Amino acid sequence: MPLRHRTTGLLAAGLVLSLAQLPTSPATGAPGDQVAVDPDDFRGLGDTPLGMEDLDERGVALPSAAQRTAARGLGADVRWNDFGTPSSILPRTGSLGTASGDPAAAARSWLRRNATVLGLSTGEVDDLELVNDQRMAQSPGHAVLFRQTFDGPGGDLSPALGSMVTVGVSGDRIHYVSSSLTKGADPVPAASLSPQEGWVAAADSVGIDVSVGELTASTEPREGWTTFGVPGLAEDQLARVRSLAMADGTVRPVVEANVVDVDNVQAYTVMVDAVTGDLLHREHQVEQSNESSGFQGEVTASECGPQHPFDISDDTTRTITATAAAVVTTNDLVVKILDPADQVLTAGDTGTSPEVATYTSPDGPLAQGTYAVQICPFDDPTVPFVAPGTYAGTVSLSETEGETPSLPYPPKWRYFDTNPTPIFTPEHTPTNSVVGCWVVNNDGARVPDCTEPVGQLYNLASRFPWDVDTRSGLSTLTTEGNNARDREAWGSPLTPGGFFQAPVSPTREYTDEFTDAWNNSKCDPANLVPGGNDIFASVTNLFVNHNRMHDYSYFLGFTEKNYNLQQNNFGNNGNGAAENDPEVGNVQAGALTGGAPSYLGRDNANQIALQDGVPGITNQYLFQPIAGAFYAPCTDGGLDMGIVGHEYTHAISNRMVGGPDEGLTSEQGGAMGESWSDLVAGEFQFAHGYSNGGNIWAIGLYATGNKKVAIRDYAVNDNPLTYGEYGFDTTGDEVHADGEIWNATNWRVRQALVNKYDARFPYNDKALQLRCSESRSYKAPVRAQDCPGNRRWIALMFDSFLLQQGATSMLDARDAMLAADRMRFGGANQSVMWKAFARSGMGTGASTPTADSGDVEPSFAAPSGNTTVRFKPVLADGTPVAGEVYLGTYEARATPLADTLPGTPRGASAPMTPGTYTGLLRSDETGLTRFTATIGGASQTVRITAEPNLAAKAKGASVISTSAGSLNPDSLIDSTESTNWAGVNEGGENVDEKNPFVTVDLAGGLQTVRRLGVSAMLRPADDSGGDVPLAQDVDEDPDSGSRFTALRRFAIEVCTTDCAGSGASWRRVFTSSPDAFPGDRPRPTAPNLIFRSFKIDAVQARAVRLVALENQCTGFAGYAGEQDNDPLNDTDCKTASDRGQSVRAAELEVFTR
Repeated sequence: MPLRHRTTGLLAAGLVLSLAQLPTSPATGAPGDQVAVDPDDFRGLGDTPLGMEDLDERGVALPSAAQRTAARGLGADVRWNDFGTPSSILPRTGSLGTASGDPAAAARSWLRRNATVLGLSTGEVDDLELVNDQRMAQSPGHAVLFRQTFDGPGGDLSPALGSMVTVGVSGDRIHYVSSSLTKGADPVPAASLSPQEGWVAAADSVGIDVSVGELTASTEPREGWTTFGVPGLAEDQLARVRSLAMADGTVRPVVEANVVDVDNVQAYTVMVDAVTGDLLHREHQVEQSNESSGFQGEVTASECGPQHPFDISDDTTRTITATAAAVVTTNDLVVKILDPADQVLTAGDTGTSPEVATYTSPDGPLAQGTYAVQICPFDDPTVPFVAPGTYAGTVSLSETEGETPSLPYPPKWRYFDTNPTPIFTPEHTPTNSVVGCWVVNNDGARVPDCTEPVGQLYNLASRFPWDVDTRSGLSTLTTEGNNARDREAWGSPLTPGGFFQAPVSPTREYTDEFTDAWNNSKCDPANLVPGGNDIFASVTNLFVNHNRMHDYSYFLGFTEKNYNLQQNNFGNNGNGAAENDPEVGNVQAGALTGGAPSYLGRDNANQIALQDGVPGITNQYLFQPIAGAFYAPCTDGGLDMGIVGHEYTHAISNRMVGGPDEGLTSEQGGAMGESWSDLVAGEFQFAHGYSNGGNIWAIGLYATGNKKVAIRDYAVNDNPLTYGEYGFDTTGDEVHADGEIWNATNWRVRQALVNKYDARFPYNDKALQLRCSESRSYKAPVRAQDCPGNRRWIALMFDSFLLQQGATSMLDARDAMLAADRMRFGGANQSVMWKAFARSGMGTGASTPTADSGDVEPSFAAPSGNTTVRFKPVLADGTPVAGEVYLGTYEARATPLADTLPGTPRGASAPMTPGTYTGLLRSDETGLTRFTATIGGASQTVRITAEPNLAAKAKGASVISTSAGSLNPDSLIDSTESTNWAGVNEGGENVDEKNPFVTVDLAGGLQTVRRLGVSAMLRPADDSGGDVPLAQDVDEDPDSGSRFTALRRFAIEVCTTDCAGSGASWRRVFTSSPDAFPGDRPRPTAPNLIFRSFKIDAVQARAVRLVALENQCTGFAGYAGEQDNDPLNDTDCKTASDRGQSVRAAELEVFTR
């Protein structure tokens, strides 16, 4: 298989942190005065993280002739995976067959009847282990998941990856099958490596040098895993022995190792052969009447905290109950209740946090007087004490014996529904936070100060208030509960580390005001002192929105049985391995250690989604401008619901797709993971009627400061991309960029369903949208079939998760959504969904070699109702043009739908579903020509009129001179955006000071020029150490994909006589606008750079010269000047980076009209 690279604390009393602990550096200075990150090495929001490439050594197998024959008899579209078994089986019409009995029995019966298609024997089908009968939310559909198990000397071993099959069952029908099965499995040899030895080998493969003898005892055991500590790594590491089936039929015992490296911001799951030690698979993974009063304090490892006094002034109190919650939940505390004479009445130690102690007087009411509670460390803890020893607690008084202690109710939280108002002036403080209350009416009385517009937060998905330890029934009094555990993590970019700051409230009012300190101080690190930088408000915000995402997704199917993130599963699929995994949120991660010069703790967010039963970890970072890399305002990413929802959805998709342990493992699967995260985050905000101050479908608007597209090339709701444009971005194949193709596709599907149902279920009915999205009190949300089309769409998306395998492709996901419609809605939406997929290039004829490939073939044909379209490119006089026709916006790295080239199999015609399309003709002699075509219901010819490109090398144009340092100048005249010229100033001057240029002798002699075509498009960076060698006639250009070096402003000069001679006379005839290629903050994107036309006054020319006046770095005020108050971080692109010293452009085309 190919290589892939994919790319998730209470304040201790008296603790003081000063800037003396920060790295020292001059406050200002030239770039050489500080050790700056290479802008090309910076990885921020929307970038694939740096690290080791994904690796898969399982091999490839083909389906047998018998399998193919059996598949043809199914009446279905069958695609094959890398193991020679079906990746997707979707019936062309109807179903795959009848189903009788319960869903699991019906699914196995179908598998037995069709064992030949699967490449298995009926006996092997009988041996499949039933993993889960996964029920789809509010639907009759079931996704029944089976797994192969493999015999060995030590007994059966479950596979670590793959070897699974999912059967979609609804009613009495089988609707869909997907699999990652392997054929002809051999017995598993006995493992000879221990989990620790395997983990050490896995760590070595990602550059961590450690020996088995250095491993330490675990602080938090996990069922089914061997856990241990590793010097230098903050998190416990996990390993277990599993099996891994290879494509050739062999099965290897493997140590499955989770390696989380703090310093390098990396997390991997690695499979090491447990006999040979060979590396087999590696994947980058970067969630009654009473009274009470509160108290808080701190213990050390050996000393108790202070006494917390309280008075009993009546003659009826009989019971005292005291609770205490530790900020570091592994710290074992003892709760003591003392009488007025300082004698201990009782001491409580449950071994878990929160701790509780209860004293009931055996002789009637307690005497009046001053009592006290004291918290102490346990003398002999099983887990070492970890500072800080801060705690918070309550004491409750009751008149009866054994009454459950009552806490202030309801809890309240202050947070932002979407984000603070996106105004970034230093004097502005957002006032749009809300206070959400668990209930808004308590015992018949209106709860004051509840301002959340959708009402109370209580709902069926959580069962208990969010701050409750559901096993003890007690409040943690902080941002920890059954669904999430959120803390400050200033000391680590990837894992919990720092001072573990979090709000503590004995009254359960987590309502710290937000002052916008990071923005108003312009990213001043002096804010990073205990209690500073709005840390309590930020932690609360993340905690609330993690819980809201938990509750929202629960009623879409992300439940305990479908591997969600909870500490306690309440008996629903509650085996130990599936519990104890709430989302762990690291707030302002790496704020102290991750600024300049490494920037590991800036301008990013990630989610580490590991196996079911292992907590998800999300890291939210501070944002600030970084020279030549990313120009964000001074914001806190954890306050941006678009980002929070995006990262949480990574946990959803990686848990629901591919069973409990595998997650998304393919290139296209990774791209869809990015897309699903955008889509769910946007849909959550839209369905609740919230505003983010710009386009609600621009994900990350607040953090990036861009109100139109945020971090992406396109907003979700204004996106022209199609499947044939896979690899369109300057990065080439990359999951964040190519996920935007799935965004565009899903938006078309969503809107098709919205339009179909709008008359009965109005899209703009905000009250209905809310009832469809939110559980209220004891009521689940309205069923999808009684909701607008957007709710139907997202229900199908979540259903489709359960039907897919980890190594899924966009076409597999398409089929899973279509199958989900048949299972949930009886196939009522097949026609409109197919047309939307076809408009996106994912029609019936679309194909991909594998789920890891970007070399896809688009199809714009639906199953019926197509038009045969013949593309006819011609010159103005009707002369045919030989070229390639692309549907969409991009040519570089895209796949054409048709061509008129001699000797190619593609042809000039293609079936298409009706609609209006944009397209692009590429021809060696005419360059790039954009067109729009409206396709009707009858066969038609689309005439594309092109003009000869006088600067085309294929027509005889040539480069006659360049500025010193130019690389690949012929790439300007090769009629494609897939290559580019670089003008590099070798003396280090910026391009606005010394203008690089290329001079082109035009084809055909003296010409009258009226129009130019120019592209500033970039291409993936050259990698001389990679697997693909550079062409022999190409100059190596390691910065060929550097966004800030792309052309922004240019001039055209012309010559009419002796243009290659030293005495040539040049006249400037055109100067573009300053934003000819209008890159914006936070960085230039592909739509800013692609080919565009410029009309000029008619002028005669024998040669033309393209003069680069500005690149993106030098030519935009948004990248200029000192934009923050961080003394270690110079932000001016021209002086604090080298991005201003070179410029790149992909095409220069010249036309007579």
